[in-house]
Amino acid sequence: MLIALLLSIMSCSSRKNPVIYYNNFDFSQVKNYSFYNSGSAFFDSQSLNHAQRNRVELAIEKSLNAQEFNYTTIDDADIIVTYHWVKNSPADYQAYNKSVLFCPHCLRANTWKKVKYDWVVFPGGLIIDLVDPTNNRSVWRSIHPLKFKTKDNSMIRNEKLTYAVDAMLSQYPRK
Repeated sequence: MLIALLLSIMSCSSRKNPVIYYNNFDFSQVKNYSFYNSGSAFFDSQSLNHAQRNRVELAIEKSLNAQEFNYTTIDDADIIVTYHWVKNSPADYQAYNKSVLFCPHCLRANTWKKVKYDWVVFPGGLIIDLVDPTNNRSVWRSIHPLKFKTKDNSMIRNEKLTYAVDAMLSQYPRK
């Protein structure tokens, strides 16, 4: 029984996060990123307070800066980074998908690369999308469970958030 438990833990810890992306987007040309401004369709697609938004955006900035991407204005961005905290409301998720022009049915098309995992959306997960600013359409997406607990203080929540963001963005396709 102990061996089965250890194997289970090892298989869970070595599994990567699901990532899907558009094969025809040239990810190697991306140098600069930005976020949508407040008042955009993305910003209005979910109900996060400013503190939550700041935590997510800071974690994304740290992760992308560590990978030598540069933050810039939205007009000069090669990609726009968006994010969504999945709640129990399918309407929130659908509104978010609409704001980044993400089509779950299009995943079966041969232009999307699906990496060995079934795409599953679950409450409490954080989704990150990379959006092509020329057509405002998602070209890369990942999800990771945050597993926040009621007893978690802000430091623990920030650590979980940073870990999730790093785990997702470390899978950026470098062609």
